[in-house]
Amino acid sequence: MRHAVRRFQSFVQPLGRARLESAKVRKAGQESTADLTPCFVCRGQFKSIATPFMARDEIARLLIYGGYPELQEKKSRSRKIWFKSYIEGRLLKDFENLYTARGDYRSKLSSLVTRLAGLSGNLLKYASIANDLGLDDKLVKSYIEILELMFIVKRLPAYVKNASKRTVIGMSKVQFVDTGLACYLLGLRRVESLLLSQSYGSLLETFVFMECRKHMTWADEDVRLYHFRDKQKNAVDLVLEKSGSNLIGVEVKASATIRMSDFKGLVKLADYAGWHFDHGVLLYTGNEVLPFTIANRKFYAIPLSILAGSSPPRT
Repeated sequence: MRHAVRRFQSFVQPLGRARLESAKVRKAGQESTADLTPCFVCRGQFKSIATPFMARDEIARLLIYGGYPELQEKKSRSRKIWFKSYIEGRLLKDFENLYTARGDYRSKLSSLVTRLAGLSGNLLKYASIANDLGLDDKLVKSYIEILELMFIVKRLPAYVKNASKRTVIGMSKVQFVDTGLACYLLGLRRVESLLLSQSYGSLLETFVFMECRKHMTWADEDVRLYHFRDKQKNAVDLVLEKSGSNLIGVEVKASATIRMSDFKGLVKLADYAGWHFDHGVLLYTGNEVLPFTIANRKFYAIPLSILAGSSPPRT
């Protein structure tokens, strides 16, 4: 792994450039929304937000297009060709430059990348992945570490307090860096198929995670990202920890309606974090900002369109 890091220091990642350019493109074109997250979410001042409505098919299209700038104007067939070329000509070859692989590493790596696309937004269990793919779990972990250096995936650590660590799950989650690439690998290339798939909710969470990471690069406030899950399976998709150790919980729902039960994970996070908890945010696909007070704590339902901004062109 040490050798891979040394190589990485002198190695320019195409995907890293793509994500950076994507950030620049979206920041330039979406100033009305990009400056809201995570700074605006951290401040908890939501009354002045403009909330355009986004239909489910627009959101699904946003996930399918992903964040690569060169794909935003391409038709479906052209995107398919681009992704195939990217995987063969960049991902596999770049991996070769960072990892001294033995034997038929390409088939192993291809299977692993597709598996990780399907696991995006879920707990990262190395042994389970290795068992499913018939690989050694140490090899799986090594491959994932390289894929993280290549900006293909990102591991999201759990929020754990030392004094109460026995009550929570300390396992990291895995997030795919680009939803467009994930959709391609999973064969989800049409809006209808994505909306009907089990991956839709997880990829929506992945989109929010990566948007938050992207906005953090120019945010005014230093923020660290975690997830939360306790032993009773109460979970929060994202935990934003500010420099003063105050926490904001962010839950993502692929629904336009809100129920009180949707706040259960956020309430459990508030109980676990105690005085560190500031407020909770539920991102949903409706178009209204809705404030809630539960056990004297503040929660808000916020339209997902804050992050999504304008949708890609229709095909």
